Amino acid sequence: MWIFSGFMLTAAVKDLHKKEVELWVFALFGAAAFLMNVYLGVVTKADLLWQEQLMSCSLGAGLLLMGRFSRGGIGAGDGLFFLTSGLMLRFWENLTILCVGILLGGMYALTVFGWNQMYGRRNVRNETIPFLPFAAIPGIWLAVLNMKGA
Repeated sequence: MWIFSGFMLTAAVKDLHKKEVELWVFALFGAAAFLMNVYLGVVTKADLLWQEQLMSCSLGAGLLLMGRFSRGGIGAGDGLFFLTSGLMLRFWENLTILCVGILLGGMYALTVFGWNQMYGRRNVRNETIPFLPFAAIPGIWLAVLNMKGA
C-alpha cells in the first residue's frame, strides 16, 4: 500500500499542476509494483494474485482504448494510471477509485459549468479537468483503510 500511496500522490500532484503525468512516474512505480508482485508470488506461491492483477489492469487498458476512440477525451495518463495501479490493487479497489473519481470529477465539472453559466463570463465548455486529483480522494481513503487493517 505504501507503493500505491506514493504513486497516487505523485501522479495526482503532477496532473493537478501540469495536466499531465510524465512517463517515468508510471515506469518507476509500475516496476516497483511488478517486483513486489513477483516477490509476493514467489513467497506465497499465490497463483490467484496474477489473475486478480490482470483483471485490475484491464480497467486501465479499457480506459486507454476508450481514450483512443474519444480522440483524447480521456487522457492516456488516466489509462496508464489505472493500468499501473492495477498492479497494486485488487479489481474492486481499482474500480471503486475509478467510479468515485468519476463521480467527484463530474460534480466539480457540473459546479464549475453551472457557476459560469450563472455568474461567470467565460466559456468553460471546452476546458479540461485533471482527473487524477479526484481519483486521489478515494485512493487516500482506501490506503488509510488498508493501513488500519479494515
